Amino acid sequence: MKKIVPPILILFLCLVTGCGSTATPAPDLVATQVAVMEAAAATLTAGAPTPAPTAAVMLTDTPLPAPTATSLPSASPPPAGTQAPQSTATALPPPVGPNLGQFAVVNVRSNDVLNVRSGPGVEHAVVGTIPYYGVEVAVFAGGQQVAESWWVPVEYQDVSGWANSGFLARQVGYGNEQVAARASEAIMALKDGDLEELSSFVHPDKGVRFSPYATVQAGDDGDVVFSADELKSLMADPTVYHWGTYDGSGMPIELTFRQYYEEFVYDVDFARPDVVGFNERVGQGNSIDNIASAYPDGVMVEYHFEGFDPEYAGMDWRSLRLVFEEEDGIWYLVGIVHDQWTT
Repeated sequence: MKKIVPPILILFLCLVTGCGSTATPAPDLVATQVAVMEAAAATLTAGAPTPAPTAAVMLTDTPLPAPTATSLPSASPPPAGTQAPQSTATALPPPVGPNLGQFAVVNVRSNDVLNVRSGPGVEHAVVGTIPYYGVEVAVFAGGQQVAESWWVPVEYQDVSGWANSGFLARQVGYGNEQVAARASEAIMALKDGDLEELSSFVHPDKGVRFSPYATVQAGDDGDVVFSADELKSLMADPTVYHWGTYDGSGMPIELTFRQYYEEFVYDVDFARPDVVGFNERVGQGNSIDNIASAYPDGVMVEYHFEGFDPEYAGMDWRSLRLVFEEEDGIWYLVGIVHDQWTT
């Protein structure tokens, strides 16, 4: 149900709340990922010999660009990526350093793959690939920095090698590959601000519900729900909708869809998270998480950042949760739930 706000109320709210998205710190995502991997490696390899170099996995051959302050992405998708050619190089033995846990592939488009290379860096031969929706990728200690990228030893099924950690996120929970694929495609559509593409994932009967916080408000007076067709043109829609209330202040959230998108959907680059959770909550705030009861037939995929400014000791975490439901063998998007710590 879409709740439209009268213009005079909009003026009042602008005076009280500022009528805009709150400033979000510009995260240094590559540095964050490097710091996490270095800390884990240092802890697990303290006093142990350096593991022998092994074959490696890598997403794309181009290092990640330096992150900038979050802004609304262009609605036009970037040029299609090219799948790396298979190499005839022989993979090296599996990594011998301590296992740092399971990771999921992130920030890779559906027409691309994560290339497996025989050493850390793009100059090494490709020895295999991991799909864009790859889950349960084992990452091992003994990473190396090459230029501006941090490479880590990995194993995936029968492939072993080195991967650019900027394309891997720590995995929590079990990742169904069908759901992982749909979530990967949907999060890239959100990254591009491509609502036409996103609408192709939306449930044909239920539409998609937008929740600004972890507590899903179902029913006629609850969160805003859009059909797939309605979603397509919302970026240009000047209508101001009522999305609920700000947690903490209790003031109403009165925003256009574009404003809501910038503040409560893609306020940071969720396609490049620190953690991906499958049906397990990662971010823990003061909002009641009722996703399981609101979507009893749903599967949730969470894209989570553990924090951006060390001064806040993780209190500035962010999460975006995508909820999918299966019908006739297809997983459809039914919920987009934003979450963060509030006071």
